[in-house]
Amino acid sequence: MSLGIRVLNRALDVVTSFGDDEGDSFRDLCARAPENSLRRGITPYDHTMFNTPQLERLVVELENVPEAEKTPVVVRVIEEAHGAIRRSGYLYFVGD
Repeated sequence: MSLGIRVLNRALDVVTSFGDDEGDSFRDLCARAPENSLRRGITPYDHTMFNTPQLERLVVELENVPEAEKTPVVVRVIEEAHGAIRRSGYLYFVGD
């Protein structure tokens, strides 16, 4: 079950959306995260939304992931999170 990822603006309108890759690399990266990680809170079974302060922390976590684990979808999440931060927006993860 693949995660859907939406970038929302301040008014909660969808700016862009995309999904995890075929191998669910982002979902798996989140599942392997330490207990105190924001990534660990992203569940494939529910919806998760991060605001600007949370996104700033999520970006740091993702940027510190080993390069070998930075799949194209992980890189896109980082890029989209930066964009959401600039717009005072949100990232919304849609589980199944």
